[in-house]
Amino acid sequence: PASTSSSSFRNPPHFMSLIPDDEYPYGLGERNLRDAQYETDAVLDHYFFQDNVAPFLCIRIMQRFSYSNPSPRFVSSCVDAFRTGNYTSESVSFGSGKYGSLEAMAASIFLDREATEGAISSDPSFGSIKEPILKVTHLMRSMDYQTAIPTDLDGLPMQSSWTAKLYQIDEKIGQGPYEFPTVFSYFLPEYVPDSGPNLSAKLTSPESLLVTMPNVVALLNGMFSMIKYGLSDCYSGFSEYPGYSGCYDDGQYQRSFGHLFYQPTGEDDHTRAADLALLLTAGRLNEDNLNTIVDACSTEPDDQSKTRCMQQLIVSTGEFHSTNTIAQSGEDRITDTGGGNSTEPYKAIVYFYLGGGLDSYNMLAPHSCTDNVYDKYMTIRGKSDVAEGVGLPKSRLLEIPANNVTAQPCSSFGIHENLPILEALYNEGKLNFFANAGLLAKPVTVDNYRGETPVQLFAHNAMTQEAKREDLYDEFSGTGVGGRMADVFTALGIPTNTFSINGQQTLLTGKPGEGPSQYILSSNGLSSFNVNPSIGNMNDVIKALNNDTTADSGFYAETWSSKLYDSLDKQQLLKQEIDATEVTTVFPSGSTPDKLEMITRIMQTRCARGSKRDIFYAEDGGYDTHDNVDSRLITNFERINAALSAFIDELKVLGLWESTVLVQFSEFARTLDPNTGDGSDHAWGGQHFMFGGSLDGSHVLGRYPSDFEQGDAEGLALSRGRMIPTTPWDAMWSPVVEWFGVPADQMDNVLPMRKNWEDFPGVIPSMADIFGSESGGDDPPCGGQLFERV
Repeated sequence: PASTSSSSFRNPPHFMSLIPDDEYPYGLGERNLRDAQYETDAVLDHYFFQDNVAPFLCIRIMQRFSYSNPSPRFVSSCVDAFRTGNYTSESVSFGSGKYGSLEAMAASIFLDREATEGAISSDPSFGSIKEPILKVTHLMRSMDYQTAIPTDLDGLPMQSSWTAKLYQIDEKIGQGPYEFPTVFSYFLPEYVPDSGPNLSAKLTSPESLLVTMPNVVALLNGMFSMIKYGLSDCYSGFSEYPGYSGCYDDGQYQRSFGHLFYQPTGEDDHTRAADLALLLTAGRLNEDNLNTIVDACSTEPDDQSKTRCMQQLIVSTGEFHSTNTIAQSGEDRITDTGGGNSTEPYKAIVYFYLGGGLDSYNMLAPHSCTDNVYDKYMTIRGKSDVAEGVGLPKSRLLEIPANNVTAQPCSSFGIHENLPILEALYNEGKLNFFANAGLLAKPVTVDNYRGETPVQLFAHNAMTQEAKREDLYDEFSGTGVGGRMADVFTALGIPTNTFSINGQQTLLTGKPGEGPSQYILSSNGLSSFNVNPSIGNMNDVIKALNNDTTADSGFYAETWSSKLYDSLDKQQLLKQEIDATEVTTVFPSGSTPDKLEMITRIMQTRCARGSKRDIFYAEDGGYDTHDNVDSRLITNFERINAALSAFIDELKVLGLWESTVLVQFSEFARTLDPNTGDGSDHAWGGQHFMFGGSLDGSHVLGRYPSDFEQGDAEGLALSRGRMIPTTPWDAMWSPVVEWFGVPADQMDNVLPMRKNWEDFPGVIPSMADIFGSESGGDDPPCGGQLFERV
């Protein structure tokens, strides 16, 4: 009888023959175009019909249509529509009746009761923050933007075909058409803001990832400019110089490609303001805020001036920037007046992240080894009689002694030829490498690594988040290792600041209310905010419109308002100090050198900030090397080598070399076995480095693998040379955190996975192992007046 088994293939059938054509005379083998097409179709079907496709697409698309946290019932309805190809609403059917119908899926989203019933808007967790580019287009569309090029200028006629010339808009507001910063678009779908009610409730708000100080300031500057001057370059406008006239807030828009034509209707200011609020906030603007706006603009000389004033204030509110309503508490937002222990020496940690997954086996390769480790490395990297592979010949390696022969299979290793600064620092005793290190909660083997490592291994988004959190068991939900350190120092009364030069970072997020919020800057520093305000107290009015809210106020509007309030305070406090700094060293041009130069400028403001501990985040991208890994690493390493060299030189000029430690991380290493495009793919354990003036360096710590093929004696190699880490990132962090001054009884609050290694002597080095007797340099003279910190 026929089998009744319900078993099925987990993977698609394999159609292509394993016998290649070139093994037979005249090139006759068993591979052909037909089988290639069959296998391609089978793979695509396998992906498309996979169980996770429908919920994945439904949630992502719902988030783009302003439902940041759709209910399980809402998602289930969408999944059913996608899979069945049908959705019915009030006897009207949508869809083709086939799996994957986008018509049915779209109808299930737009016509569901969660999308159409007005009562749900009273739920404070419902809705979203708007995407930055949609805020700009909303303003332009609702206020009737039209191209308007002057026709009475001297010279040749101006081009008049522009509809909306938004010049380098992505650099100003963090988002722009066709300008995705990574393959993961502008924001992460699982992102939870680092403060406010979303953090407490663990609710996602992807768009909040772009609500940073530089983006907030640039977005409001650009919208204010468009309202007052039209689409131009005036006072940080969204466009560029059109070639004529000056910037005048007189309703003539003489220096613009076009402007907003809408004039509200109504016999009095309140009615006209309500008309504007209807179009700009869909009628959500709080009545108290509406009255505040009318009163603030009442002194303007004419109706057009009042309109421009009211438009600017409305677009600064949480109701404009989100889909929420708000309820203000009537209280001012609380700010921290600073103070603390001024006798502590200054110390800084720089978290240098190489985004994309660094192929670190070509950053630090085996050189002189026992048991043919170098030959094994070259073989798995693709070297054969007919191919060179992607491994590095010894002629391209800068040889360094391991200085750890009892733990390493090699007496010496080789640094990539384009990273001579690492060689120089290593030989000076100011740099250590950590071999085969990675995200690891406890020791694991090939048999149990998946069950004992609760993370989506080999996936960029999951590994990136967890690399910065260092808390796989979620003991301190939503926080990062840097933020937890800042919380500890705040409780000890040691003034601490955290800075990201790459947008909001989980690394710097602490528990709500227990430490400082992170400063977020661009590599160019800080722009001035609202340089030419329409009314004298405009910035104070903007703060009043975004003041403290009640617990049942909209979560997303509160996220915007708290971020705006925080950004304006920090902007005011920090910009003047940064602008007054000087950098002696000439940094090379480029984004990464600019970030490191900005860090040295921020360090110079420590006296004015009264800070004794600073934690910085900077990132260099381009390491997702699925193709041409060798040439891409040459380019990347040349870039960071020059940037790090300048950074170190400037630290020495500032007298902060002994006070600073830089730790380098990347979400994962890459496969030693290359792919067919001479690239390498996602893996796990790899090499990392750490340097600073107080290090007792010149060691390759951890344990470099001695074999890279699956089935190795140590049980570390997975398929294609994916190595299970033997050194946890806690081994890098623990001595640095101790050097930074975290007390012994607080170490587990900063590094909650560290205790899992207590029964494995030698895995976690002590501070003395890494820094020797050094605890940091003398505190450079620190004068200046303390200013208030938020």
